[in-house]
Amino acid sequence: MPEKQDTFEKNLKQLEDVVAKLEQGDLPLDEAMKLFQEGMRLSKLCSQRLSTVEQEIKKLVAEGDKLKLETFEPDNNA
Repeated sequence: MPEKQDTFEKNLKQLEDVVAKLEQGDLPLDEAMKLFQEGMRLSKLCSQRLSTVEQEIKKLVAEGDKLKLETFEPDNNA
């Protein structure tokens, strides 16, 4: 049975913790490298999840008496 994936929020929190530890700058090189690698892994997981969610977002648009699904297009002016 596949292992349950952590939530986006949990991965993001772990990534923030890794960044905070690295920013302190007082870690031995080997430990800093391991944390950096873990941070990159968490960053990739978060990025993939955001991409998946972005693709899944749809908006309903009224079209006469019918409803039509359209792909969500983010407003780049914000």
